[in-house]
Amino acid sequence: MKNSSTRSKSRRDDILNAALKCFTQHGIAATTIDMIRAESGASVGSVYHHFGSKEAIAAALYMLGMEDHFAQLKDALAECKTAEAGVKSVVRVYIEWITQNPEWARYIFSSRGEALSEEQQQKLKQDNKRHFTYLKDWFTPYLENGEIRALPFDLYHSLLIGPAQDYARHWLAGRVKKPPTHYVDIFCDSAWSSLTP
Repeated sequence: MKNSSTRSKSRRDDILNAALKCFTQHGIAATTIDMIRAESGASVGSVYHHFGSKEAIAAALYMLGMEDHFAQLKDALAECKTAEAGVKSVVRVYIEWITQNPEWARYIFSSRGEALSEEQQQKLKQDNKRHFTYLKDWFTPYLENGEIRALPFDLYHSLLIGPAQDYARHWLAGRVKKPPTHYVDIFCDSAWSSLTP
């Protein structure tokens, strides 16, 4: 039997999954709490108990998606022992996360301005700064020993995942048929080639 904490998390997840479906089908503005309630099977009281508002649900979905991706990336980097493995893991995890979570990825790509309040945008900036610091710290030894080309730090994101991100957006929009995972090795090799001295 599930304990109350497990049931509460399960209900919260049900509400988030329902909201994601509603937001991607109708947009955040057009989605109502009643639509989320009906899709999730939760009561209105339960929706408000867990989140307080539709805007809080939208923000939670966005932030949780970012956190989920970064947690997977940290786990992957913990297993990497070379610069090449690290570079390719950044790309591979990014592509795999998008391919495994297409609706969530579509939501994140399209809703940042609408999903996050000014306060939440500031929190996201702080989280991103922490994530970039982690990545910078992970890659610094490889930069210092010359395995990775020294470039302005702002360029690394574009070189690492820019091509994969562009392709993923086309795939999520239905403009290309093959998922990004079909080309994952090409994207990984391209990122590594762009960063080798």
